[in-house]
Amino acid sequence: MKGVNVSTISSKTILITDDNQVSVQFIATILKKNGYQTVSALNAKDCLKYAVENQPDLILLDISMPETSGIEVCKKLRQTSRTNNIPIIFVTANTDDSVLSTAFEAGGTDYVRKPVNRIELLARIKSALVHQELTIKRVQEEKLQGILEMAGAVCHELNQPLQLIVGYTELSLTELSQDNPMFESITKIKVHVDKMGEITKKLMGITSYETKHYGGNTKIVDIDRSSGRNND
Repeated sequence: MKGVNVSTISSKTILITDDNQVSVQFIATILKKNGYQTVSALNAKDCLKYAVENQPDLILLDISMPETSGIEVCKKLRQTSRTNNIPIIFVTANTDDSVLSTAFEAGGTDYVRKPVNRIELLARIKSALVHQELTIKRVQEEKLQGILEMAGAVCHELNQPLQLIVGYTELSLTELSQDNPMFESITKIKVHVDKMGEITKKLMGITSYETKHYGGNTKIVDIDRSSGRNND
């Protein structure tokens, strides 16, 4: 599929959640034979804990589990920022319209019927993962477009005053002798203004969306990497 490296799909980690150990082992065997990494949880608590801490690429979730149903688990996953975008495929023997409707309203991505059919399982997993990859790619493209528009506006606003400052500093330097106390100060101003000019060039040259850490959990756009330029 265009825009997605399908060969990487099968390397994803899938969390299988079902209170039936036999069912978990059966599904895990199918997935492992097709290149997927699998992790299992036999109850809602373990599922939620693992999902929040590790963010698997996809979750297979049994609807009918004791204590907390798969639908309730799905709701909690969708309410948590670290897991709200993970594809969730319900595994269920109950395909009643009302049950499926409730499952999708809770945030389910798709469903697979029990007893599980290998071909159906793999097809639905692949479809969900490809859709997720395309969604991530689209979000990144939208972010990049926003950055490009912002960069263009910033450069437009900065270019004229920068050119004016450069012009005045160059004129001042031609009129001052090097032993004049102001010569060194104006030279420093010109050096820093030239650096600002380089920054605007980098902003105009942004072609990708790359970030870097800027204290704590804060991230900012890495202008050098995003524009393909190395730090001076």
